[in-house]
Amino acid sequence: MSRRAKIVCTLGPATTSQEQITALISAGMDIARLNMSHGNHGDHLVRYNHVRAGSDATGRGVGVLADLQGPKIRLGEFPGGPVRLAAGDEFVITTEDIPGDAREASTTYEGLADDVRVGNRILIDDGNVQLDVTGVSGSRVYLRVVVGGKISDHKGINLPGINVSAPALPEKDEHDLRWALATGVDMVAMSFVRTPDDAQLARKIMQDMGRPGVPLIAKIEKPEAVRFLPDIVDAFDGIMVARGDLGVELPLEQVPAVQAQAIKLARERARPVIVATQMLESMINSPRPTRAEVSDVAGAVTQGADAVMLSAESSVGAYPIETVATMSRIVAAAEESSLLSEHHLTRRPTTTGGAIARATVEVGAIVGAKALVAFTLSGETARRLARYRSPIPLLAFTTDPATRSQLALTWGVETFIVPEVQHTDDMVHEVDAALIRMNRCAIGDKIVIVAGSPPGSPGKTNALRVHRIGDAINLPYP
Repeated sequence: MSRRAKIVCTLGPATTSQEQITALISAGMDIARLNMSHGNHGDHLVRYNHVRAGSDATGRGVGVLADLQGPKIRLGEFPGGPVRLAAGDEFVITTEDIPGDAREASTTYEGLADDVRVGNRILIDDGNVQLDVTGVSGSRVYLRVVVGGKISDHKGINLPGINVSAPALPEKDEHDLRWALATGVDMVAMSFVRTPDDAQLARKIMQDMGRPGVPLIAKIEKPEAVRFLPDIVDAFDGIMVARGDLGVELPLEQVPAVQAQAIKLARERARPVIVATQMLESMINSPRPTRAEVSDVAGAVTQGADAVMLSAESSVGAYPIETVATMSRIVAAAEESSLLSEHHLTRRPTTTGGAIARATVEVGAIVGAKALVAFTLSGETARRLARYRSPIPLLAFTTDPATRSQLALTWGVETFIVPEVQHTDDMVHEVDAALIRMNRCAIGDKIVIVAGSPPGSPGKTNALRVHRIGDAINLPYP
């Protein structure tokens, strides 16, 4: 691969047809994101099927991520059109079903009056409008405008520093999750995660649906999540640093530090980490990004992120294919120029699998291996290897197509499907034959193979083998 960090692309009206989605894959898309906050199941199913067809047509393993909406808090409707609030104005938000105007508006969140207190600050439209709570009576929250601006139908409400009582998995999310699991998505992102316990209901639904192994990704976008970040990383299978809401809920200047901390924690625990929001925002309308955006993407890559994500750029933008190609070039250039020391982990492994993975990377460097090869059923072996960010190509061989798609999110991993094997020697034979057939290695090249023994033991990384290409299929050396 010329690029090791992966690219997540949100699909939408700009990327709906088979031709568009196949072009995204060819340009560099590794994960297709279905944003459950928009569209309906019919729309998402069409795109899901196009991704699968495009993956088969291009021969590239592409994963599908269903991103749940979470407990959205929004204003109601303004029949007379948008209104403008000025600093010092008095305003009311109520759970009553009323038409919005310049004096009051409704909200979709029934618990608002119970959660807020006098002195709390409420933000509307990503923080562009700021109001302070001056009183609460019944279902009505009384506010004074601190920073004015225009508000309109369904604008989002943020409640920074407020303990929101909304459930971690609202009814819509449960419905969407069951649909996504039945459809066959490869991974699920959970919005507005606040504590590690938020994973429990989603995992129960996965168990009930017969898909307990689907990776669950926590979106880090609430201050509570930052406080519990190490425990959330342990409780989930990956994380997404969703900098949009995070930058509204937290002071903006704190977001870069949270991003760096999240990447570090996730890598230490062999969890994939996605950096998201406004990465190439200007390319929604322009064929070229700003220099600051290029630096932002490159910074996430050199920090060690597994993946960088496009949102509106690829879902509704005017240049979705060009945006993916541009991001791919930025990532490749950042990786080429970055120092390997930036990716070294100082945390010592504490398990047999972790020790084997670290030794594999070190042995590969010493013997001049052409590839590190993970023979993996669940993907765990490949994820353990990936966290060391070795410059040696990392190849994962699996018998499970779902594992192949899930590993599309993990840094540097190229995936291949092989038949089931019964013995370790059969496993080595398959790898040997495949690498020669694909012209990835020449006779006599050395590779390092790491796997669970006996084969077919998920989550059991316990075997390391230095192998010379050609030995397993008895080919003569040149």
